[in-house]
Amino acid sequence: MESLDVKAVISGILFGIWPLLMNRSGLSGNLSTVVFATVVLICVLIVSFGSLQNITVSSLPWAIGAGIVGAIALLVFNSMLAKATPQAVGTFIVLMIVAQIIVPAIYQAILNGGLPATKIVGFVFAAIAAVLLLR
Repeated sequence: MESLDVKAVISGILFGIWPLLMNRSGLSGNLSTVVFATVVLICVLIVSFGSLQNITVSSLPWAIGAGIVGAIALLVFNSMLAKATPQAVGTFIVLMIVAQIIVPAIYQAILNGGLPATKIVGFVFAAIAAVLLLR
């Protein structure tokens, strides 16, 4: 499984499944975050134990920043999951994913020095898709 396309699709499927399972747990937002983060930490440590020697001082600020942003996102997201009904949770996940898609698209546009017409059209289609999926 070395294809980046395959990994992207598999991770997308799994990122789509876990919130649906967590919504059914009935746990509060903060408690579900603690349970989720603990299980993730245990699983990731088991898989990544051999890679721990690759940590460098220069990589730590970026990794710590990513962890802080991810922790805040997870707390907010799980708070939403805890309050959403099973019938409505899909709508909120779609809304989150559309917002999530916009961030790297803007980042890429900034790195490339501008926003080409194809990206603008893509944003419009993403907005249309979100509206249609949310109805």
